[in-house]
Amino acid sequence: MSKIIEAFKGIIEELKSDLGEALVSADIWHIRDAQSLGGYNVSHKATALFNEVTRMLQKTLSTSEFPNLGEYYMVHTANDYLVVINLAGDYQLGMTVDLSRTTMGILMSIVVPKVAENLKNATS
Repeated sequence: MSKIIEAFKGIIEELKSDLGEALVSADIWHIRDAQSLGGYNVSHKATALFNEVTRMLQKTLSTSEFPNLGEYYMVHTANDYLVVINLAGDYQLGMTVDLSRTTMGILMSIVVPKVAENLKNATS
């Protein structure tokens, strides 16, 4: 398990480097217990709640006969933060980004695809 933890720490460090001051927080957790496995400015309460949001969203989509979630979903908050939840099998990465300090182009063209690829590599 320590190899995957080291990979997760590397993903967080890369996020910090790519987003700089725009990264408000980030956390990687296992969906079974929502325990943090690596993060930056982690809110354990937010981690547990977003783990539940993902579960409920997946159930709602399934019950409504919609396709399953893809690699991520986003929540735009009133203070111009964007919460991005990346899904990778039994793991999730949640990051909060201050949109006043970066652009959607950087986030969607560079950061989110890179996170998805890094998570896939770390968990496979």
